[in-house]
Amino acid sequence: MYLIFSKQDFTIRKQAYEGFPILLDKENNIFAEGLEFLVYHCLKRGRVQSRGSWETFGRDLCDYFEFIEANEFDWRELDHRNHETLLALYRDVSFDRFNLSSSTVNRRLHLVIKFYQFALKQGWVSTLPYDLETVRVRQPKGFLAHTDTSVGYALKPDVLLKTTPTKIKVLNQEQVGELLKTIQNKTLRLIVRFALLTGLRKAELLTFPVTCVSAPQSISARSHVVVELDPQQMRTKGDKSRTIHIPVSLMVDLWDYVIHERNATIRQYGTAPKTLFVTAKGAPWSIRTSLNNQLNRLDLSFSCHPHILRHTYATHTLKSLMSRESTTFNPLIYVRDRLGHSSITTTEKYLHFLDDIEDDLRTRYQEEIEETAKEVVCA
Repeated sequence: MYLIFSKQDFTIRKQAYEGFPILLDKENNIFAEGLEFLVYHCLKRGRVQSRGSWETFGRDLCDYFEFIEANEFDWRELDHRNHETLLALYRDVSFDRFNLSSSTVNRRLHLVIKFYQFALKQGWVSTLPYDLETVRVRQPKGFLAHTDTSVGYALKPDVLLKTTPTKIKVLNQEQVGELLKTIQNKTLRLIVRFALLTGLRKAELLTFPVTCVSAPQSISARSHVVVELDPQQMRTKGDKSRTIHIPVSLMVDLWDYVIHERNATIRQYGTAPKTLFVTAKGAPWSIRTSLNNQLNRLDLSFSCHPHILRHTYATHTLKSLMSRESTTFNPLIYVRDRLGHSSITTTEKYLHFLDDIEDDLRTRYQEEIEETAKEVVCA
């Protein structure tokens, strides 16, 4: 079993869906049940709007059926001898042998569970490869607490791993400085600064269009440049547009990168990518692995991945805005809109970590990053 992605000629009801995941078996035949499920799960329900999520769902489902194929199991045969252990075996192999995190394993299991629920409704299977167990759940607090009828308990599939809430990781001032000073590659350093100063997601950083970079002489703003993120030009979560604020000093450096390093590279290799950031061979950066791999190779005293940069921006920007007495707008709403959260409750999670910030980065966040960047350039 392996995964491919559709071209523009893949249509459903005359609507084209380029980049849709399709599973093929070892004879190169389309796995029809898998495709039918993904079409239902990603398209017909109308709840999955992000093309990035299509890829994640496709890879997660493919991983499970690769496991089925490699072990010569039949996913339809769920008799009493194996129906209680099939998903449990997949879970244990993923967690113990391949050292995947519990959250990753559970994410994949959730999708496979939904597949089997869909398969049961379609009549492809006669039972489900898991049982339900009663577990304690957090009850809502506040205004709507009285509407909760769970009494603190819920039924969940028994194959899921137990997890504990993970604390958001945020870089402090010293760590930001160490990160920027350790990076030798100018393109990578710009990407990291871009993330720290805007909170863009990894896919948004690496597909950010070069056409959105402004020449210094065209900038009239004193502090930041307002840029509209257009899902027709780049990847955004849920294919939704939003505005971000790019500090003028960063925009000037992005322009310098475009007219010097980037232009020299694409001329040398004869490429014409639409993305702002390009590799040493003039190609767009790989969304799935390139940035993570580059950060993992750095000799740092702490772990760092792209989403930590987003957390750092959100937490310190929120702290900075809340500390200003003259703020005329709601800091929480401002950060929510910059991050592209659909619900303010998602942004509120950062409030719990404000007191954990151990340095004065909270009041001079942008200035500290830009000062460190200048030190690196001058060194």
